[in-house]
Amino acid sequence: MIAVVEQHRPGPGSRQAARLGGHVPSIDTRRLQLRGPRIYDFAAYAKILCSDRAEYMGGPYSRTEAWSDFTQYTALWLLHGHGLWTIDAQTSPSAGFVLLGYEYDDPEAELGVFLTEEAEGQGYALEACEAARDYALGTLAWDSVVSYIDGENSRCCRLMERLGAARDRAAETALGDGTFVYRHKRGDA
Repeated sequence: MIAVVEQHRPGPGSRQAARLGGHVPSIDTRRLQLRGPRIYDFAAYAKILCSDRAEYMGGPYSRTEAWSDFTQYTALWLLHGHGLWTIDAQTSPSAGFVLLGYEYDDPEAELGVFLTEEAEGQGYALEACEAARDYALGTLAWDSVVSYIDGENSRCCRLMERLGAARDRAAETALGDGTFVYRHKRGDA
């Protein structure tokens, strides 16, 4: 069942939301567009987070938990000037999501990515992460950004290595929960 809060509500409020969303930077890559999330993107977000695809992200989530996560990462744009992008591929709108995010207990901002099952295996995660990383290190002038990875998520670990990130053992020790911390630094790409 789709909750009322998930449904588009036409009128002045939705027009204002569209204007605000238009201020989220879009990034065009060779095959993708990273753009601000819209209410209709939540269906794809929930499909990922409410399934076994969220195994290494603390899931599967309930739909209510997925909504809270989606709105938190979307709100980061207003609070910190970075947040969640929807990944639109040429053949698949809402193919997944990439973020420069913060969870409440995170010691620093995180580069993360998750895709729909249909978008897997096409190189979209690498292309989206490169674009978001370059935005963080270039446009936002960060010295580095981290990716927090479950040590059992070997596919994501390989992705981080392909991106040129290296494990930060000091950050892993500080977290103390077994999470791998991959650090992306300016000039490493």
